[in-house]
Amino acid sequence: MNTELKNKIMETIFVLVIATIFMIVGMYYFPWIIFLYPILFILLGVRQGLNLAIIGLILSTLSIGLIMDIISGIVILITFAPLSITIIYTLKKRKSSTEILAVSTLVFLLSVLLIIVMMNDITGVNIISLLTNIINQLKEAFDQSIDNQIEILYELKLSNYQILQIKDLIEDTFQYILTITPSMIIVFSLITAYLNYLISSLSLRKLGYGIVFIPRFSRFKLPRNILVGIGIMFLVTFSLSYLGMHHSEAVLVNLIVLAFFVFFTQGLSVTYYKLAQWKVNKITRMFIVLFIIILSSVLGGIITIIGVLDTIFDFRRFRRSV
Repeated sequence: MNTELKNKIMETIFVLVIATIFMIVGMYYFPWIIFLYPILFILLGVRQGLNLAIIGLILSTLSIGLIMDIISGIVILITFAPLSITIIYTLKKRKSSTEILAVSTLVFLLSVLLIIVMMNDITGVNIISLLTNIINQLKEAFDQSIDNQIEILYELKLSNYQILQIKDLIEDTFQYILTITPSMIIVFSLITAYLNYLISSLSLRKLGYGIVFIPRFSRFKLPRNILVGIGIMFLVTFSLSYLGMHHSEAVLVNLIVLAFFVFFTQGLSVTYYKLAQWKVNKITRMFIVLFIIILSSVLGGIITIIGVLDTIFDFRRFRRSV
């Protein structure tokens, strides 16, 4: 066995073992880290080839299935293998950061939807029944939470009218959260794809690989025709609502949430870029952005408008520099 082949096999085994331990620890103790599971396989794929990354992924998820249960292994493979393969392929093809992020987000979103659909075949539970059951459980937990809060409000000696107003507000908030769940899944897919792409790119750069396009937040920009696209979607939704189509209001709410998110993100990116131009140090910049996010209910409208205006007027002059 030559040295190069031996090194490839040893690196694959190392990635396989570390990633498997990472996923198992995450599933038991830190669930939020499991969505970074693809990173090591992305590094392996770019360094040693896509085939070894796929083999490592399959063996890792098989090991997880044997240690925990086979369904968990299958779910992890279907969820993360397409994302890993997509990022590896697009990185090696030197695609732009916008292309990589857009394609990887779409692929991860489709993987999540596929898992939901497959629940019918794996568990024998109809997906509608499953979702209904989840919503009912959430509603029961929410009703219990309301009852506890109402008891506290009575202890504070608030009037019945004040308590009724607060209860209505809480119930409206819960209903709104349920309505925007689809858009939240899309946002979650985007964040997951972005973190895996960003950390993988930075790690490869540190390892000496010439990663040209790193998705730096200060250079985030939406396509020039995004306003036209969103306008068309709103127009179609309003038309469906006018024709009396079911769930058109829910679709409209989710469109508003997504539009707010993308333009708010661009507005934050512009803010971060301008702070860097003004020589504000990196830690202070991060704290300012975090402060804006925390106060998004107050500052969100202003930042979103900045994002919309940047899409039109290109404050950072990115288009002219190309």
